[in-house]
This record gives sequence, C-alpha cells and structure tokens, in this order.
Amino acid sequence: MKKMALAVMMSGASLFGIGLGNYQITPEIGANLSYQNNDNRFTYGGYARVWLGVSRVVFAPQFKYDVASSVGKSDKSSYSNTQWGGLVGFEIPILPLTPYIGASYSHFSNIGLHDTASFNYGIKIDVPLIPFLTIGIDGTYQKPKIFGSNGARFEFNRIGATIGLAF
Repeated sequence: MKKMALAVMMSGASLFGIGLGNYQITPEIGANLSYQNNDNRFTYGGYARVWLGVSRVVFAPQFKYDVASSVGKSDKSSYSNTQWGGLVGFEIPILPLTPYIGASYSHFSNIGLHDTASFNYGIKIDVPLIPFLTIGIDGTYQKPKIFGSNGARFEFNRIGATIGLAF
C-alpha cells in the first residue's frame, strides 16, 4: 500500500505543482502585456515555464512568445519575438514571492534584427486567496544587431505584467 501511495504521488507531481519534501515541480502557463522603451511599442504574448526546485531555490526552463505592435503611428508594423532559455529564482519564505533572473536565446520575425541573447528578470507572485493563480512583473533586455548595418545594435528594455496558471 505504501508503494502504491508513493507511485500515485510521483505521477501526480508530473501533472500538478506538488512539493514532495524539499522538492517542487510546478508547470506554469500565462499571458503578458509589456511596454518597450523605444518606438512607443506595446507587446503582448504568452509564456510557459516549469519551475523545478530544491528547498527554496527554483530553476525553470522557459518559452516566451511576444508580438510588438506600434502605437500611435500610421504604419501598422508589428514583429514577433520568440525566446527559449532558463531562469533561476529564490522563493522568499513566508511571502508568496519568487524573484528571478535568467537568459534566453531570442529569435525575431518580420523585422531586420539578428537573433541574440536576451536577459530576463522579474518577480512571480502566487496569489494566496486564489489557488493556481500567479501574477508578476517580467522584464527583458536585448541588444540585437540590425541587418545591413555595420554592427549597429537596436537596444531595448521591455517590462510588463504577467498573469498565469500554476498547476
């Protein structure tokens, strides 16, 4: 019977956020709305992460997809940015906060920018009164090279709000 209970708990850990002793496995999916500091652009998109932790230290492979749209301009140009990489964070005891930093490989579509590395940072907040709900602040710093320029770079910082479900 003990083996059966352990097998059920271990299989459940792969489907839902479960802490077994000092270990944690928590898949998270969500949406984001951000502001980019140049060209007056807003971005929207989604993300997926799987938080893996030992004690209070957590690691998360992540996938992000953002679409940047022009605001207040006559041209309706937009481009997409796909990122995949990893995060490392620390769950603060007592408070439901997890500050994190990380790095990702960043790919651009529909714009003349080379692929580059992106640096990610933010805070994830588990909402105590609503199970499975997370909110947060997420930021990305990138400096990709511009196609056709002699090494010129397009520097931007994107910061915004996230809302997600952690299972």
